[in-house]
Amino acid sequence: MAKREFPSKQEIEAAVKAVIDRDGTERKLLIERSLTRYGYSAAELKDRSCESLSTRLKSLTGVVLNEMLSAGTLVTTEDGRLAPPAPVVEPKTGLTRTQRRRAQRKRAAERANKQPKYPDTPLGKALEGADKKFQEYKAGKLSKDKYLAALRRALTQAISEAGGEFFEELSMKVLLAVYGDTVVSNELTAGPDDNGIDGKIHLKDPAGFKETVFFQSKTKLNERAFVSVKVVREFLGVMTAWGATKGILITNSRFHRDTKTFAAKRPNLLLIDNTVLLDMMFAHSVGVKQVEGGVWHADDDLFLNLT
Repeated sequence: MAKREFPSKQEIEAAVKAVIDRDGTERKLLIERSLTRYGYSAAELKDRSCESLSTRLKSLTGVVLNEMLSAGTLVTTEDGRLAPPAPVVEPKTGLTRTQRRRAQRKRAAERANKQPKYPDTPLGKALEGADKKFQEYKAGKLSKDKYLAALRRALTQAISEAGGEFFEELSMKVLLAVYGDTVVSNELTAGPDDNGIDGKIHLKDPAGFKETVFFQSKTKLNERAFVSVKVVREFLGVMTAWGATKGILITNSRFHRDTKTFAAKRPNLLLIDNTVLLDMMFAHSVGVKQVEGGVWHADDDLFLNLT
């Protein structure tokens, strides 16, 4: 059977618009609804492991949602749901309907002929900025240390722009790389009824001991934002209720001082902030890759859901 291609961004946008409620839909529920319109069967979407079709589609849909928000084709309601924007009445231009259509086709053709390396989106701009710094480093205009610092900043921005669904997938990929051969199975559980658990990893060490690790990813649009102690208290409660032996809380920002103090007293609880996360990404080549001469570069294909 030939490998089926992922839905295009245009198809995802159409699916989102078809299932969204006029007065707003909760983000995770909107993604779940959209998945049902991509032409895949329930059996094909049943697997929820890190490399599964379902996970890839959720991540890609999350990226498209962020792009729609940036473009104004979606808006955020006061209670945090996503909704279509209010209809806008276009002013009369004096052009006939045929002339307007010709102008629209011309603009569309011009956009298609440009074929930029990166999409004209906030995520694309973050990756483009990282690549620009890479070119400057190659040309000798930037020192290695300054380039790596710029790359880390760009990666932080790209993670924020890619959205929570991508960050959940990225977190799982990092943890699977860290745990390596001790992983028996994994599942990304994030969804409307995830009970505060974004993923589960089942481990078995060489001696045969088994462990269940829960993790939760907290995406912040501002890397200077803090994850409060309330979040970690609630996560610990979920761990206890569902029998996890260890828990990991991952963020692309920072943890509040009280959060660190609370977690330090729990040996089965680990906090991974943005600095540690980036260190892990470089250590295990997740989200970054070595290219010419062993120089690090953002893994564009991973961020843009091309692999």
